[in-house]
Amino acid sequence: MALIEGKAGQGKFAIEIEPLQLKQLFSLLSALPKDSQNEIRTSAQGLSKRFAGQLFMFSQSAPAPQTKLVAQSITTPRDRLIRVDIGGSKKVGRKYGGETSKNGKTRVRQNQASAGALLWGTEFGGHAGEDSLGRKYTNRFKAAPKKGGYWINPAVDYYTPIVAKEYIQLIQDVVKRVGLA
Repeated sequence: MALIEGKAGQGKFAIEIEPLQLKQLFSLLSALPKDSQNEIRTSAQGLSKRFAGQLFMFSQSAPAPQTKLVAQSITTPRDRLIRVDIGGSKKVGRKYGGETSKNGKTRVRQNQASAGALLWGTEFGGHAGEDSLGRKYTNRFKAAPKKGGYWINPAVDYYTPIVAKEYIQLIQDVVKRVGLA
């Protein structure tokens, strides 16, 4: 099991994998002909898009208002594995800061929060407190802290068995057709 930890006060997310089985899967996928690998990529992206749809549906019922903004950053890169990316550097939300333009009527060079900066708060809630530099901050996520998560973890728990079963069947069918089984 791998445990990914952020800095003090940030969320933790556990990922359970069997390293040997993952290595065997990568070896199997690499041993397949290129056209079979492309077929797997195409089918896996379809499964990823369905999974992303479930994540988007779960995000609509999350209590933090920023969740809908973070959900706009969901992408499904084409890969041989089922993969959904959430967060990242995509700018979401309303603009803040900046400076007054020369004509004095508008603001220029304003910033927006990145989806990745809002991700943990939308999933696990927020709280008022003090950061590592001693600056006070407010509870900007308006959702109480919840260790089980509000939208990503429930969606993963609900939909992973379904997608995993279909992905395993996809790999088995391709391996049989190629003759590696």
